[in-house]
Order: sequence, then C-alpha cells, then structure tokens
Amino acid sequence: MANKKLTYEELENQIVELKKQNEILKFQSSIKSDKKVREDYYNSILNNIGDPVFVKDDQSRLVIVNDAFSTIFSLSREEIIGKTLAEDVSKKEQEIFLKIDKQVLEDGIENINEETLTIRRGKTRTISTRKTRFIDSEGKKYLVGVIHDITERKKSEISLKESEQQLKELNTTKDKLFSIIAHDLRTPFTNIIGLTGLLIDNSIDYEESEKYIKILNSSAKNTLILLDNLLNWAKSQTGQLIFKPEKIIISNVIQEIIALNKLHADTKSISVSYTSSNDLEVFADVNMLRTVLRNLISNAIKFTNTGGHINVKSILKNNHVEISISDNGIGMNEEKHKFLFEIISNTTTLGTANENGSGLGLVLCKEFVNKNGGTIWAESEEGKGSCFKFTLPLNQ
Repeated sequence: MANKKLTYEELENQIVELKKQNEILKFQSSIKSDKKVREDYYNSILNNIGDPVFVKDDQSRLVIVNDAFSTIFSLSREEIIGKTLAEDVSKKEQEIFLKIDKQVLEDGIENINEETLTIRRGKTRTISTRKTRFIDSEGKKYLVGVIHDITERKKSEISLKESEQQLKELNTTKDKLFSIIAHDLRTPFTNIIGLTGLLIDNSIDYEESEKYIKILNSSAKNTLILLDNLLNWAKSQTGQLIFKPEKIIISNVIQEIIALNKLHADTKSISVSYTSSNDLEVFADVNMLRTVLRNLISNAIKFTNTGGHINVKSILKNNHVEISISDNGIGMNEEKHKFLFEIISNTTTLGTANENGSGLGLVLCKEFVNKNGGTIWAESEEGKGSCFKFTLPLNQ
C-alpha cells in the first residue's frame, strides 16, 4: 500500500510539534544535569503558590520554604533553613507542633491542625497547617506542609459570635421593656385609680384621706421615675442621649434628690441622712447624676423596712469622689447580686411595702456612671441591708 502523501500544512505542523518536543527534552536535560537550574525550577513553582509551603527533614528542620512562608513569619530564608522555628515560640507552642511533626513522620497519617503562633515583635497569627509524609527513593522521611493563614477568618467568626450575643441581649431587653410597660406601669396606675376612688367616695375622714394622698403622691413619683427610666433607656439605645459634663458641687445634687424623696421616706418612717467632709466638686453630666442618685435612693427606700435608716455619704478617694448609699433593709442573696446591673428576666422584685420595680433603673445607673468615667458596685448581705457605691472623677 502506497504511503499517504502529506500536505504542506500537515508537514509544517509536524515540524512545529517536533521543535516543541525538542525544547522540552533540552529543558528536562538541563534540569537533570544542572542542580542550580533544578532548584530554581522548583523554587519558581513553589513561589507561585499563594500559601506558605515548607519541607522539613526527620528532625523537623526546614529544608525548603517558599516566599509566602518567609513573609508570614517575617523571616528570610537564611534565618529559616536548617531551623525548626521552635526556637522563636513559647515552650508550650514548641511542644505542640514538634509533637505533631513526630507523629506524622512516624505513622504517615496526614494531619490538619489549627494553632495560634506568636511570631516576631509579639504578633500572633492563627494558622491551619496541613502536614503529610514523603519518603524519597533512598528511604529518607520528609514532612511536606501547606499553611493557610486564617487569622482574619477567626476574627470574623469572633465578631459574628459577639453580634449574635448582642442580638440576644437586645431581644432580652425588648422582652423586659414590654414586661415593664404591660405590668409594672399597670400596677401603680391601678393603685392610683383605687385610692382616688376612695377619696371621691367621701366615706373616709380627714386623717385617713391625708394618708391616702401621701401614698398617691409617692406612687405617682415612683411611676414618674419608671417613665423617666424608660425614656432615658430608649434614648441611650438609639444614641439620642446628650452627654454634657460640667463642674458640679456634689452635695447640692445629693441634697436635692434627698428632698425629692422625703415624702416617700416619711410614708415608711424612714430617716435619710447625708454626710460629707467638704464641698467636693466632680466633673459629670448633672442630669445623668440626678438619674443615678434618684434611682439608688428610691431603691434604698423601697427595700428598707418601716422605721429604717438610709445614709448617703460622699468622700474623696485619690483622684475621684466616692458616693455611697447604704441602708439597713432586707439586703439580697448572691444570685440577685450577681445579675444586679443586668436585664436578665421579666420578674419584678417587690419592696418591703409591696412597691413595684423593674430593675431597669440599676441598668441605667451602670450605663450613666460608666459614661461619666466612673464605676459602680454593690455590697449586700441578705437580711442585713445593702450599700451601693459609685465613683465620679474630680473636677480638675
């Protein structure tokens, strides 16, 4: 059978293909014969891989690394090759990753591990490292690894968890606010309607009507405090609350709030005293300070038995003023004390005369004191009273 005659185009294509094959053979030959060219060839491939890549010997010493590996550890090849890098981390971290290296080299099972490493200048990176074993033609064992820098991913995960927690807290707050509106506001208005009904009836004498009027006044004031707290809380959550610190003589504001609560205290025959070494000046927002004092003093009256005593005190401590409101009332147990400044439930704690309270006031107190650069805390023992303390910066 006669050979098929090639066309000019087919012949030209074959010549081109033969040239390509010849170039490949020449390149492969040069790699085999020239160690330097071979190393450059392998390094070129490794450096084009975006993630850090490394090869370790059976003593966990680095023998090959790419540019990305040098970058993530902020080290040059001269500082890396021949070392384990365990020299630059804490002993705890050192033990962990050398243990993994040894295990992979022994059993040949691939390992993927997440760890946080402290590198130069105190920087930390969270990495995911995939390690596998390689045995060459001479039977030598090597560890081949690829690193993924997951620092930003981990930060995003933490941020997402924090957002979820904030959402849960906001949902709890929403439920609490609905509870206050539905229950805690309804109860005082029911009392006010009932008492005013008795007064309208004209079936009670003057002394009894005077007692009812005092109760009405006290109930109305407590309801006003609750409404103010709701309004302030709503403003603080929506960023509408104006913060305007100024020089304040603390004794003037304390005496003002004590006077406003006098009728409430007198209704329960509770005495309220104030002691101060001198006219201390603080730098704070006066409206926020009034809200804090009003809530703490009215709370003390609420949880103090008839005939009890409340003492308000302001003293100088270092570079701030410490204000305390102590009572000899019913105190609280550890569980209540633990969550005192948080909105955690929809339950209402009744006072010694069955006064209602939402718990929102203390949450506001903490927020306002912190806003003014102070801290707030409570000391209490069940059956022996409570002492609420907070600090404010001196006017300097």
